[in-house]
Amino acid sequence: MKHFNRLFTQRRIFWIFAVIMLVPNIFLCFTEHLPALFKVSYILIPGALYLVLLNLSRKPGITFWALLPLHFISAVQLVLLYLFGNSIIASDMFLNIFTTNSGEAFELLDKLAPAVVGVFVLYLPALALAVYSIRRSDTLSPLFRKRIFMLTMLMLGSGVLVYTPAHRKAPHRARLDNLYPINAFNNARFAVRSWEASKNYKRTSRDFNYHASSTRDPRQPEVYIFVIGETGRAGNWGLYGYERNTTPRLRARRDVIHFDDVLTQINATHKSVPLMLSPADALDFNQIYRQKSLISAFKQAGFRTAFISNQLHNSSFTDFFADEADCTQYLIAPKNKPHVLDDALLPVVDSLLRSGATKQLIVLHTYGSHFNYCERYPADCRVFTPDRISEINRKDRQAMINAYDNSIVATDRFLDQIIERLAQSGKTAAMLYLSDHGEDLLDDDRNRFLHASPVPTYYQLHVPFILWFSPQYAQQFPTEIQQARERHTTPFDSRVVFHTLLAIGGIDTDYRNDTLSLVSPSFHLDKRYYLGERNTPIPIQYLPFDEEDYRAFEHRGIAPR
Repeated sequence: MKHFNRLFTQRRIFWIFAVIMLVPNIFLCFTEHLPALFKVSYILIPGALYLVLLNLSRKPGITFWALLPLHFISAVQLVLLYLFGNSIIASDMFLNIFTTNSGEAFELLDKLAPAVVGVFVLYLPALALAVYSIRRSDTLSPLFRKRIFMLTMLMLGSGVLVYTPAHRKAPHRARLDNLYPINAFNNARFAVRSWEASKNYKRTSRDFNYHASSTRDPRQPEVYIFVIGETGRAGNWGLYGYERNTTPRLRARRDVIHFDDVLTQINATHKSVPLMLSPADALDFNQIYRQKSLISAFKQAGFRTAFISNQLHNSSFTDFFADEADCTQYLIAPKNKPHVLDDALLPVVDSLLRSGATKQLIVLHTYGSHFNYCERYPADCRVFTPDRISEINRKDRQAMINAYDNSIVATDRFLDQIIERLAQSGKTAAMLYLSDHGEDLLDDDRNRFLHASPVPTYYQLHVPFILWFSPQYAQQFPTEIQQARERHTTPFDSRVVFHTLLAIGGIDTDYRNDTLSLVSPSFHLDKRYYLGERNTPIPIQYLPFDEEDYRAFEHRGIAPR
């Protein structure tokens, strides 16, 4: 114990804490595209801030424990760097923490053992050392603290001196608010404000009204099903030219229309799904706080509506919109499983189709291809093996791809069964399927994995989109179907869903924009946008893609515009 006391003096503890707090800054200097001079400021200015904070108390352990929120953010930042390879923790990542259920989180953390162990090894001993610092009887000497203050002023002055020319050369990247942890805390503050605004949604949207009506005969039986896919990327669908025939049933159906060049407006579920269901889009996301979803529009037009989900409540706009339906149901998994398979949605669909309602809108929120992939399909969809992995690494990549592809096989069967049910109903019917976003699967040397990264990749953006119409619908509205078929190679993004579904269902409202409807002759979409940090719309061509992304876009014959 004496050796320990001599080794870990208050001074040494002080410097250990200072280095630990600088770890994220050091990593970010290598991962971010920052001007060379700004990298110097990236270390000096935050370093001076950390020294000032640690110097506030004569026992540095007190300050270190008081800065626990900073350490939590830093730990998350380091895990995200391990996962995505770059980028500051974004506001949407903080919102993901609020809206991701614990089962999903543990499924992921279980496969990110190296990163999780790394941050525990870094921060837990440091917090224990902080307790030791607090309990020690000695303190930092006045002379040491004075010298630290002088060093702080020197570092701060040097950092500002270097920052000035860096800012002049690159004013958009070399900014004070782009210094870590300032940028991370700004993003956290924006996330909190967004969360609070969403909690007021029922009040801010209470008086909203679509004034919607149906243009069809009220006695005409109609049923429309919107299937919201999860984490399906177009590149792994056989329907889109993938070397594996992962979609044999859909490929065999000549009446299925698939659209080749569709991009999601954002790579995170808690925003991408609400953007499909509402008139809000990446150009003006904030209108979502005042408006209701297409479910309310169909209800006002005389439709019996249902929202059936294979996902858990997460207090996002998806849940708020689901509550608008006449029938809202969340499937409950057995105690020994985090989720049920999407096939469990089919008996609910059967019950709804037998209910006797003349006009129906059914929204199905699937679990699709969400990680952990091997748990998303039944045994008879286990086409590609081996499909089990212990952790996420390149050595096990083929097994991971096999599991992911099997989940697409299961989605193919599920959609085919939905189509078969609608075909047998004998009603005027249609099904629309769109995945909320894609997924990175260690596709190249960047070793990117999952989705929701602050900077999206091609693999997270390019999503499958299909339409199917019943023979009765085709007989009554052949022009609408022809319009859709002619646009199967037209570039567009997920904002078309809301307007296309209203047009397919013959719903008339001032909020329907036929220039965004795939079944309208007036369809026209100039630019595609991505919902960037703090809800800023970014034209697709201005996203900071890497060369690997451009090659992937080119390989698929589509342009990032």
